[in-house]
Amino acid sequence: MTTFEGKAQNFTFVEDVDSVQIEINKVASSIETIKSRFIQEKHLSFMTEAIVSEGLFRFKKENQLRWEYTQPFKYLILFNGDNIIIKDKNKTNQFDANSNAIFKQINDLMLGAIKGDLGKNKDFEMSLKESDKQYLLILNPQSEDLKAYVSGVEILFEKTDLAVSSIKMIESTGDFTDIKFENREFNTILDESTFSPN
Repeated sequence: MTTFEGKAQNFTFVEDVDSVQIEINKVASSIETIKSRFIQEKHLSFMTEAIVSEGLFRFKKENQLRWEYTQPFKYLILFNGDNIIIKDKNKTNQFDANSNAIFKQINDLMLGAIKGDLGKNKDFEMSLKESDKQYLLILNPQSEDLKAYVSGVEILFEKTDLAVSSIKMIESTGDFTDIKFENREFNTILDESTFSPN
């Protein structure tokens, strides 16, 4: 399994974690909306090649997310508060995140990762590293229930804007999903219909 710190850049532990976390949280709190493209690579232990998907991502504070997969197939995931909608072709499924404790934790995890405020999440043990150009936030789940699904999360922040540029979610099986955000735009106007399945 390749971690972010296993790639080209050399990461070392940040000495003053609190001040960096304050700056990241300050930027996160100033972001009302995010628009970007994303490339997702799903790495499965039984496959030699990663499964690559592409799409459009939208975020609106406080807790609205839209993952619209466009390649190689069309698929839509909406987070609207505690309401989660998954649309695959003509089939739409709706869930209440509060109906399942693990589902809620994963929902909160995704929102926290995007907003960059996971350092506040008591469900995870946090460590922070840096390279010349990026910060790397490493999160390890503390609850046994969550460990059954997620063994770790790695989030990259660009030092140029202190916003999230990549998220890696590592499953308990060792499989992992790497999501990179491209052409990020902050604080643009998003219509409320963006977060409906129609």
